Amino acid sequence: MNWEQIFSILQNYHRLKRPSRSIKMAARLAGLGWIGKCCLLVTPNVGPRVRWASILTDAALKAIKKPMKDGCGECHECVDICPTKAFTGEPFRPEDPREVRYNAHNCDKYLSKLEKTSALGVCGMCLYACPYGKNKIHNS
Repeated sequence: MNWEQIFSILQNYHRLKRPSRSIKMAARLAGLGWIGKCCLLVTPNVGPRVRWASILTDAALKAIKKPMKDGCGECHECVDICPTKAFTGEPFRPEDPREVRYNAHNCDKYLSKLEKTSALGVCGMCLYACPYGKNKIHNS
């Protein structure tokens, strides 16, 4: 897959009412991980515990990997631990809207409540629960 093909896929992703330059989608298409049931990009080494950044360029870059297959399988750890039940457990399919997998309203409402009670509007239970990379993080 070359950069033009990846850009075309990202543009089509935009037509589905998503950001046209999704870093998660670009990372997925570059073979760095898959979109998990928690709607985050999950990598084999550290799971969803990463921060992504991107640089836009018009350089002719060639993709060196193909998108990874879903590694979540039957795992529902992130779905089960979510205090708002924001995740449905549906696997990622590029043609589906995010709402098939994730109820952002539930999550936003919960985070707002946390901000009012603890001054930290952060949950992260889905990050904590993911078995991918969990041992590496705890042994660091």
